[in-house]
This record gives sequence, C-alpha cells and structure tokens, in this order.
Amino acid sequence: MDRIIKSEFKKEEITGIPAVTLHGIENSMQDDGDDHTDVEEDLTEEELELLTHQDADTGDSDVTLTQPEEAARSVPLSDAPMRKYPFKLKQSESGNVLTVHHTIKEAGQPVRIQIAACCFNELSNKLVVIDKRGNVFVFDFVRKRYWRLGFRMPKAKLIRQSPLHASDYIVGNKTGHIYIIDVDNSILGVHAEVGSAALEELSWSNRLPNARTSNALMRFGSDALLVNLHTLQVSHQLDFDESRYTLKFAAFLPNSDQFFIGFSNDSLHVWSSHSLGTLRMAQPIKARNRKLRLLPAGESIPEIVLRCPDDSDLEEDLTFDCQDYDFADGLLLSYCFTPDGNKMCLSTLDGYLLLLSVATFDLEKIYRLTDFTLHQMAFLSQPKERIVFGITARNQAVMLDLANTDHKLIVQSSNARSLSLSRDGKLLSVTSRCGEVNVWSTCRIFNALQAQTRCLSQVKSTFKQPKSLPACIVGGGVSKELRHLLNPQRLKTMLKEYGCYPEKYRYLIWTSLLDLPCNGPQFQELIKLGAPLMVRNRAKKLRIRNDQQRRVVIKIWSCLAQWCKVLAHADFLPHLIFPFVKQMPKNSLVCFELIATLVLNHFQLWFEFHPLPPSNYLAMCENILQHCDEQLCKFYKSHEILPKDFAWPLLSTAFSEVLEEQQWLSLWDNIFSEQPWFPVFLVVAYNLIHREIIVRLPDKRSVLSFFHDQNPVDLSKLLSKARKLMSKCALALHPQRFMQRFSPIPKGVYPKFLKYPSEWIDEQEDQAVSLIKHNQEIDARIRHLELEEVKIMERLENGLKQEEHARRLKEMEKVYQDTIHREEERITCQRKMLLTYQMEVRRRKSEVITKLQESEQRRKILEMEKDMDLLMHSIERERRRHNQEMQLAEDEIRNQEMELLAQRYYSDTEGAPLAQKYYDKIQKLCSQRDQLQKNLRDMTMEQLRTPATSSVQFSPHLVDIENSIFEIQREFTEIITTDTTTLEYRRNLS
Repeated sequence: MDRIIKSEFKKEEITGIPAVTLHGIENSMQDDGDDHTDVEEDLTEEELELLTHQDADTGDSDVTLTQPEEAARSVPLSDAPMRKYPFKLKQSESGNVLTVHHTIKEAGQPVRIQIAACCFNELSNKLVVIDKRGNVFVFDFVRKRYWRLGFRMPKAKLIRQSPLHASDYIVGNKTGHIYIIDVDNSILGVHAEVGSAALEELSWSNRLPNARTSNALMRFGSDALLVNLHTLQVSHQLDFDESRYTLKFAAFLPNSDQFFIGFSNDSLHVWSSHSLGTLRMAQPIKARNRKLRLLPAGESIPEIVLRCPDDSDLEEDLTFDCQDYDFADGLLLSYCFTPDGNKMCLSTLDGYLLLLSVATFDLEKIYRLTDFTLHQMAFLSQPKERIVFGITARNQAVMLDLANTDHKLIVQSSNARSLSLSRDGKLLSVTSRCGEVNVWSTCRIFNALQAQTRCLSQVKSTFKQPKSLPACIVGGGVSKELRHLLNPQRLKTMLKEYGCYPEKYRYLIWTSLLDLPCNGPQFQELIKLGAPLMVRNRAKKLRIRNDQQRRVVIKIWSCLAQWCKVLAHADFLPHLIFPFVKQMPKNSLVCFELIATLVLNHFQLWFEFHPLPPSNYLAMCENILQHCDEQLCKFYKSHEILPKDFAWPLLSTAFSEVLEEQQWLSLWDNIFSEQPWFPVFLVVAYNLIHREIIVRLPDKRSVLSFFHDQNPVDLSKLLSKARKLMSKCALALHPQRFMQRFSPIPKGVYPKFLKYPSEWIDEQEDQAVSLIKHNQEIDARIRHLELEEVKIMERLENGLKQEEHARRLKEMEKVYQDTIHREEERITCQRKMLLTYQMEVRRRKSEVITKLQESEQRRKILEMEKDMDLLMHSIERERRRHNQEMQLAEDEIRNQEMELLAQRYYSDTEGAPLAQKYYDKIQKLCSQRDQLQKNLRDMTMEQLRTPATSSVQFSPHLVDIENSIFEIQREFTEIITTDTTTLEYRRNLS
C-alpha cells in the first residue's frame, strides 16, 4: 500500500498550526531519535518502505509510504500499539495545506484508491479519512502525526464524530450498517444493521441526556429513523404513506430538539422529537415564486455569475445538464445552516439561493445563480452569514460572498465531489473525484478573495474602457509564406488527390479558402449588443444536449441576428450553425465569419421570400433534376413531393442529418473549394444516387423521412456525380446565371446582407415590439391586479374576520344564554335535591343518634364487663391468696395440733398439758384470724352491694349479669362460712 501526502506550509501561523521548517526525512529521523528507529524496524517487519523525493519545480515535499497490497489485506485486529508516522505541512499562496491520496501497486501498476468519506473532529485538530477499500487514517494537525487503524470499514459512505465521546466516530456504509469506532485506541465498538440503504444524513439534537434515550436522526435513502446512539437500536421509524412524493432531507434543526423533513414536492415539515407530530410546514419554492411575481418594477434580486462578462468568447462548463437531475424530485437540491443556526440556506435546481428563518421558515432573501447551481454548501463562521463554500454541478469548489455578489473565488476548478468545513471554520476539506482530499486554509482563501477584490477595483478604476477581444490566431496570424502555400489551386490539387484536407490543418485551410478576415473588434461589438428578443425566445426551444455547444450556437445566432435582421427569424439557422460549432466549439469568431461568408455567397438566394422556403433556389435544383431524371420527378409529383421536401431538408441542415461526421467534413472541404452554386448540384446528385431506393418507398411519409435519416452513401461517388453534373449542365439551367461568384468578407467590416424582404422583417419587428409592449402592459396590469387582489384579499380577510368575529360573538352569547338557562334549571333541581337530602339527613341523623346511644350503652356494658373481669381476676387472686393462707394456717394448725398432741403426750407422761401452757397465745392468734376474716367479709360484701344498686335501671340482659354476680358472691360466702366453721371446729378440737 502506497501512502502519499502532499503538503505546503509557510513560516507563519495558519489555522492555529505552528509554522515549522521542514527538512529531509533523514534529518527528521535524527531529530526524533529512538522513536524513528522503532518506526524503521516496524516498517521492516510489515514490509513497508519509506521513500522521499523532492519536486524540482515547486519544492513541495512528498512523503510516500509503500506497502504490498497482500500485507495490507492481512492486517488483523491486533492489540499491538499503533505506529504513528510524521507528515509535513506547508502552505502555498492558494491556501492548500495538505493533499491526501492513497495509491497502491497492483500487478506492478500504480492504482489510485478513491477517498470515500472524511470529516474533522469537534476541536478541528484532527482529520479522519476512509478510502473505498475501508482503510481508516487519522491525521493529527497538532502533533504532525498520522496513523492507520487496525481494522477496515468496508463500503463507507459517511463519517461523523460522536457527540457522546471525543474519540468516538460514527461510520455509516452503503448497505445500512452503522459502526462506532475509537480512533485514538483503534477499537471497533458497537455496530448494527440499522437501515437497508446507504446512510445519506446524520444529525442529532442539542439535548443528549445521559439516559438511554439519546437519539440521532439518520436518513437511509427515502427512509428516516431515530436511532439510539448508545445501542444503535431503532427507537422510531418515520413512515410516509404518500405515494406522490418521497423523502429528500431529514435533519435536526440547530440548537433545537426539533427536526425538519424535506419532500420531493419541495415542502418542508418541522416535527417534534417528543411527540413525533408536525409543528409547522413551509413551501419555499412557492414563497419564492410569489415574491418574484410581486417584485416591484424597479427592483431586482442580487445575481451571482461565475463567468467573467469579458470572457464571453470563452466557453466553460458552468451550468448544469438536465440529464444529471431528476426533475420529479423537485427543485430543492441541498441545504445548510448558518453557524449560529438562525438561518437556513437552500439551493434550487433552477439556479437560486434561498435564505429562510429557522424560527418561522419565512423567506428572507433570494439570490440568483445565473450560470451555475450548487449541490452542496457550507457557511463560514466569520464573517457572519456572508461567505458560502459550495460544490457546483460542474464539480467546482467555489467561494461566494453574499454581501458583495461580484466577489467570488474558484477554490478548486474541477473534480470536486464534496466538502466539509471544520467546526471553527478554519479548515476546509474538498474530496475530489480523482481520489484525493485537499485541505485548505479558509483564512488564506478569504485573504485571496479580498486581494482579488482590491485588485479588480483598482483595475476598474484605472481602465474605464472595455477589454478588447484578442486577435484571432487562425486568420490574423497567417503569414505571407503560409498564404502562398495555401493557394486555392494547390489546395484543389490536394483535394483531388486525397478527397479531403488533413484534419490537423482543416480549419486553417477553411479560413484561407474563405479568406476570413478575423475582425475581432467588430465581432466583440456584435457580442456586446446581446441577443435579440426573437433569438432569446426561440433559443429556449433548442434541444442540444451539450450545454457548452448550445451556448455557442445561441451566441453565434445572436451575432448573426444583430448583423442581419432576417437571420433572427430563420428557424433553420441553429440547425445550420450547430455542425460547424460542434467542430469548432472554442473559436466562435471563426465560426461566425464562416456562417456569414456562406450567407453572403452560398446562401445568397435563401432569404428572398422569407419566411417561405427559397423557391428560386429550390427551383434550380428541380430543373436540373428534371433535366437529368424525368422519371424520378414524375415519382415525386405522383406523391405530391415538392422541392422543399427533397432538397430543403438537405440544405437547411448543411447535409448534417444524412452524413456521418467524417463524410460531412470531407463534403464541406469540397464545397469550400468550389463556387457558391456547388450545393445545388450536390442536392441533385444525392437524389440521383439514391434513386433506386427512393422510387421503391411506399408512401410520401417514407420519402420525407428518408431525407432526414442517415443513409449509406459513397461520398467520392456523390462528389464525382455533382462535379459531372456541374460541368455538363446547360447554360440555361446553370445556377451561375442567377448567383454571383464568391466574394470574401473584407477586412475590418462586415458588409450588410440585404437580399431579404426588409419590409416584412420591419413589420415583424414592429409587431414584435408592439407585442412586447402589450405583454409588458399586460404584465404590469397583471401585477397591478395581483397587488389589488392581495389588497382585496386582505380587506376581504379583514371583513371576513370581523364577520366571523361577530358571528362567533353571537354564537358565544347564545351559548352563554343556554348555559345560564341550564345553570338555573340545574340550581332549581339542586334545591329540590337539597330539601330531599335534608330530610334524608334528619332521618339518618336520628338513626345515627339511636345507634350512637346503643353504641354508648354497648360501650358502657363492655366497660362494665371489663371491670367485672378485672374484679373476678382480683377476687380470684385474693381467693388463691386466701387459700394459700388457709393452707398455711391449716399446716400451722396441724403443726400446733401435733405439738399439742406431743405436749399432751408429754404432759400425760410428765406433767401439765401444753394447751394450758400456750392458751393465751392461741387465743390471740384466733382473735387476729377472726378480725382478718371479718375485714375480708366486709370488703367482699361492699363490692357486691355496689353493682347491685346501679344495675336496677338496666335491661333484662343486665339483670342476668347481676344474677350471675350474686351467684358468685353466694358461692364465695359459702366458702368463707365453710372455712369459718372449719376453723371453729378445729378450735374446739384444740
């Protein structure tokens, strides 16, 4: 793989790049030290060679990296560090800082690989380039290094830097695949097949949140998709069901989250990215036509012309060819936004620039592109909304100043395919059809435009007179020796020997034979008169594919019409001029004088009865044909075929329809070498040679088409037949009786041709002038009526608005009255409902009070039950405690009984009993026990008495509860009584 980088740079700062002094590659390697040693080793391992050569003429430094294509194809996705190689930057006076092209060797022959896409990064310090084989190269303008990534992007179509990460780029190819690549680390990231066609446009809004809803708008042909930039998943697909028109543009508006859609019917729709609904619509072509139609009479729109007005004789391919465009796609060609995003610029197929406001899409300015169209544009950031870079339909990169339409500059004269402007506007890249990318410094180009403007202004102020046309090289520069060599007798001898003149000197020989004077100043004066109205109107109907040749034909026709009025009314003249223009497209002067010489000599009888065919001239052809072949003339008469049918088609087209190119040139070599009446015998000879074919044609239509079709013919036989007829023609029939011999155009003047009906021409011109005035009056009246219509429509609109306002007020009053009536009925109904509700509320209130009372009773009962439960628990606890005490007392009594028994036993055995000994203590203990039982009984009875008195006034349910309580008290009393009896019994026992 060969890698060639051309660059030019001066010792000053251009676009923020520091100036450096560049030396040979050996010096650079010594300066960089070990880094270049590693590079050399790496290049050796990859079979790369570093070649350097110096251009002897210009001094430009070319650095060539050569790598075999097999090695290039075998580069894997490796983790090895990328090798970065140095490149040099220079600056020429034209402003070109870098030229990048990719050349490889295949089968020993150099092959240029075209560049598919390129773009600058957001900081404008890197350029990423992808060729059509998928190789990705990155150029760092700050470090003066470039490197190639370790993978390929096949069929790349478009590349843009990702708004999410500074080192990421989004690449779209021709098959609808989208890739995200990291150019700093050579990493191929997320990729997916998003569309089904090539990626044409890519844009995003100014709001890219961190969430997964970061959408970009992508257009694949006639399909538009909203794609998530993180996952490359399609979030929305914009479908259009209208079959009459298709999608052309789709992009986000600058500094907005809205996007616009352009269709092939030239309508623009602004959509919301949230609701995906149409917010507003615009028709810029209709707005332009309306503004042009209502333009005041003394006002005009600015015009931009690429071709200099003084170069009228230099034909350049500046305008577009209709075959290159599909008019079914509408007139809008391309769009771009101003750097601040406030205005939108549209270019049209019919040569206009439209400036629209982005906020309202109203048409603000119109510019007329006279001789070119733009199919790609970009605005320069400074000066604001003024400088436009564009690519014309003829592949020229141009720079236009919208503030001064006379100031323009052709940056690249040919092969420009697309352009890209850096974000800061300091660098411009132009991708060429020849396979290279040119990087330009916009400040240097702008300075060149300013210098050119100053120079032109100084020249115009110094030289007031117009520039004269340079002398013709062919006629004016012929020396006496050359004229002696081009003697007519010598030339006729050469023609008789070879049948034609040498192609290299043919036009020089024609000039000598016709003795053309090359009156340059006189021709320039005719050009300055412009095209007559008749020529301009009829030129619109010319069908010539090559636009350059079409312009030359119109220019020569205009000069002939200014020289002789009748030629402006001759419809056949463009068909007569065209074959000569096709052979001499760059020399209009010679072509004009050649046709003028033919009109003065060979065609001198063609305009006697204009606009009718030249009957006298055609009668000579018919008389000679009648004399030579009566049967053929009878055949023509039987089919009602006149001389204007079998002779005039040949003459009016100069035999160009029936002969191929070389035969036509040889024929006119012979015509220019003979007398002016020789074409009469050529017409007769052509009919006689094809006699057998003509008489076998079935009808008149076939015969008429025969003289408009190219038929095989032996040119030498045709010329021999014509010369034989001319030599043997009777004097009574010979055209020399009616035509003058050849007379050339004199030097320094164009003699007038007056053999035409001048009165009819003057009458036609008077009628044309009157028609023009009438048309102008009609146009003025139409314009006046349109203005009145606009005013009437405004008045009608205001009247309709007032009427509609009054009608709506009346409808509003009626609506209000109906509303008030309905409200009154509703209020009455609500009052009735309110009374009903009040009654219902009273009833419900009583029910609620009753329920509240019952609820209160139930609450009190529950509280009483709770108290009873607490009392029962306390009683149960007291009973258990009492039982424990009783058990302890019983145990104590038993112990005492056992002691008494023991004492009794001992007393019986030893002396006095124990009862007598401890009688006082036992009595005291019994009295304490009785007091305790009495206190307990009083306390219990008091608690039982209190609920009994309060429960009298309750319901039977409460009585049952009280009975149950009395039953419990009775059982408790029995228990106490039993315990007391037991204690007394035990006391008695003791």
